[in-house]
Amino acid sequence: MPKLLDLPNELLDRVVGSVRPPDLEALALTNKSIHGLMHTALQRHLWSRKNYALVRVGYHDRDLSPPPVECRHALLFLAKILEDPNVAHYPTALSVGECGSEDGDYDDLDDENDENVMTQRQRTVERHSDGLRDMVKSCHLLPPERTDQTVDSICNPLNEDAALCMILSLSPSLREIRIDDLLDDRRFLDMVQRAAMANWDPESSSHNIALNHLEEIYLLRDENPYGMDIQHFVPFAMLPSIRRLRGFNIDGDTFAWPSEFSRQSSTLTHIQMVYSATSAQALDGLLKGVAALKSFEFEYGGPGELSSNYEPVGIIRALRKYAAHSLELMDIQGQSNADSDEWEGMAVGSLRDFTRLKFICLEDTIFQIPDSYNEFESSEAGKTLRDPTDVESELIDVGDLRKMGSLVHILPASVKRFTLVQLLDDEDTRDLLEDIAELKAEMLPKLKRLTVQCPNPFEDEMRDALKAAGIKLYSWGTPL
Repeated sequence: MPKLLDLPNELLDRVVGSVRPPDLEALALTNKSIHGLMHTALQRHLWSRKNYALVRVGYHDRDLSPPPVECRHALLFLAKILEDPNVAHYPTALSVGECGSEDGDYDDLDDENDENVMTQRQRTVERHSDGLRDMVKSCHLLPPERTDQTVDSICNPLNEDAALCMILSLSPSLREIRIDDLLDDRRFLDMVQRAAMANWDPESSSHNIALNHLEEIYLLRDENPYGMDIQHFVPFAMLPSIRRLRGFNIDGDTFAWPSEFSRQSSTLTHIQMVYSATSAQALDGLLKGVAALKSFEFEYGGPGELSSNYEPVGIIRALRKYAAHSLELMDIQGQSNADSDEWEGMAVGSLRDFTRLKFICLEDTIFQIPDSYNEFESSEAGKTLRDPTDVESELIDVGDLRKMGSLVHILPASVKRFTLVQLLDDEDTRDLLEDIAELKAEMLPKLKRLTVQCPNPFEDEMRDALKAAGIKLYSWGTPL
């Protein structure tokens, strides 16, 4: 029976040349003779994998690691793909910076560099105009009737959306995308949404040809008086492969999934929003579509706080509704950035519905009992009232109202580490920690570490009792 190595070297070279880059290393490991024959191709592959892992397009005001492939315009990276189609297989991370403006200028570039970049771009358009047209025609994720318009857009330095669409459609190995300032043109988001719907449909001709390995999306709008709308996350959150959604300076009051996207179908497991003023209603809309969220981190702040209040209780209510069965980490902060008038009467209520919650970081203000509860504290046990912060909340037993002041009756039995951000005084902190040492074995059997983000608030007797119960105490990061 003929063997592969019986072929002449000329044919073996052609076989090696037809192998997709992701399979080159596997082929090289099959046989010493083949490994020696493809030495040059393998070295070129390893060099490309290292140097094209991170691609950065547009203008960035920060350094990235590892050093990226720099392409001031997205078109310039498309030119690299046209010259060597194998290049498209190597990027695993894409960072998109500022890509053009109304006047086409980059304020942070000097005139000489700006002119050189534009000259290079113009030469690329002249050299690859036919190749660009063929590339657009072969893209299943772009409407075929708009081929000419798309090609014109790719060649336009004032609008990079079309060129970015092509990069996404041609880079099958992308796992992370970071976008510093999402462009206003909907074409970019629409293409991502089409890719998401195609990847959910195994019968689609575009199934798994783009963004089928994307795990993380990071949207941010730095040093901008307006935050980025949370609605921009929608098409990325729809991708079957997505796991982590991160944002900086995100705002918005609503989040709506497309009608064709099934409820709780998103595969997101981690959500992180920093310096953001997204409303609890918008986060409720987002969580409604997530199947099993594991980690949620939210830091309130940013320009959006002028129009959106800090709503930790509403956020936790949404998490309780959609992620109580799966959430393992909860970190919600931002009271120091909010109006102090909002401190009173948050009443987060019990967290014991979160059956898998292991790591918690919350501010002490959200555990305050509203003033409206005071008149009921002396009432006979068994009477009930509704949480005044939520007209649709479940009834709360009046007999348990005094217990709401102690974390031992609030934290879930699954918690291992709890961090309390102190904004009130030491006496309030001690009230929250009351009875933990005595009831730990019964109520919080897994609690091993308690951190307070403040100077040591513990009296000697309480500190010794907590340590005797097996809890390690920390003030900030320093053991007590």
